[in-house]
Amino acid sequence: MQPAAQQESIGAGLDRRPQPDPDVTTPASLLRRLAAASISLAILAPAALSQDTIGDGFAATASQPTPVAFASYATLSGGERVVFDGLSIDLYDAGGTFLQNLAVLPAFVFNSFVEVDPGETFAVIGESSNGDVFKIALDGSGLTPLTTLEFNYDAAFEDANHVIVSASLCSLTNPFGCGNDLARVNTDTGATTIIASVPGPSGPVAFDENGDLFYGLVDITVPSNSQLIVWEASELSGSPLLDEGDADVFHGGLESATSLAIDPVFGNVLLVESVFGGTSRILEFDAATGALADVVVESPSYLTNVELLRGDSAGHFHAYQPADGVFMHYNNGDIVTVRPQQPTATHTQLGSVATFSIQGAKPNSAMLLVFGAQQLVNPDYYSYQLQFDFLFHCAVPIQNLRRTPLLIPTDANGDGTFQYFDPGHLAGNWAFQAIITDESGQFIGGSQYALN
Repeated sequence: MQPAAQQESIGAGLDRRPQPDPDVTTPASLLRRLAAASISLAILAPAALSQDTIGDGFAATASQPTPVAFASYATLSGGERVVFDGLSIDLYDAGGTFLQNLAVLPAFVFNSFVEVDPGETFAVIGESSNGDVFKIALDGSGLTPLTTLEFNYDAAFEDANHVIVSASLCSLTNPFGCGNDLARVNTDTGATTIIASVPGPSGPVAFDENGDLFYGLVDITVPSNSQLIVWEASELSGSPLLDEGDADVFHGGLESATSLAIDPVFGNVLLVESVFGGTSRILEFDAATGALADVVVESPSYLTNVELLRGDSAGHFHAYQPADGVFMHYNNGDIVTVRPQQPTATHTQLGSVATFSIQGAKPNSAMLLVFGAQQLVNPDYYSYQLQFDFLFHCAVPIQNLRRTPLLIPTDANGDGTFQYFDPGHLAGNWAFQAIITDESGQFIGGSQYALN
């Protein structure tokens, strides 16, 4: 059968959005950090990557030791890392080789965080022994004290010269149950303003591209009732002190939150849910609905320090996206790199029988075959938002694509094939690709393309 014999416009059947499924620490940041350290001592040997389960549509592509055990770090766009071990602030290359000392503190402290400014010219670091927050120039030209925020835990840049710091400021006088504050710090002057106060121990913070502030709110009484909440950007500029009642609940029913990152392309939210003595997870939530999109990692280890970095393609961090788009780092004792993985595609022909195949799709699910003229192929793909919860990357402009009318099943390995009859004039004319589904038939991603 010729591909053109049974074809429909691709737009007729794809413009629909999959419906989402329905879906501690002690209060003081220092005690939380000490608890994390105590469990980390049990896994001092390099964590076995094989112990971690990576979700369908993703793959762990690298793992390396942290430059210094238990250090805080932040990764630059080029792969270099700013590392703070409680005494020394250093720069390492992507392979973990020491490059440069940036500064040394006068005495050892418990490190809290490292956050690099959007222009990658300086970093803000925090320590929880004395509560000091510093600005460190990445060219090695100096360390500047900014402010003091007791039991600081995490930070995120609001703009080029303001950072929001999560810190349990009342823990010195009331270490059990006093809550956590969010402080805005001017990285030029050190001027500090408290913008929000919430219950529970210190949680992680992150900003999305709209300037909305996400926070991991931990319920110390019932940890499984913890929430991911968000304040809109417009709320952050007002003078009243914000609390959890001013925020929207983005997702509830969480065990905890130790680290946050937000996809810079699509806005999906990654949350590290670390459970002492249990299974820790990295969860991906849909930007529009807050619904759980994927469990990216499950691990018996305590997980920290999730990071998202941009690659060269238009792909974002989501299952079955291009591997060279946005990718993730996380820490399980080692620094692990996770990339999305598209199903691979091949085309073979034996006589008049032609076969398009994919490998690595969702097992026991399906694919929809699409195809277009080879002369229109863009090897870097065209990217479209079709009311999916992912970007669709296709080799041929979408208005020039055709599709077969039926879903083609994938087997238990996620492999699928489509055969057609070539009377002798089709070879060299078509580019084939698959849009893949999950078990329920909802579209979840696209394969690579193959030429006939």
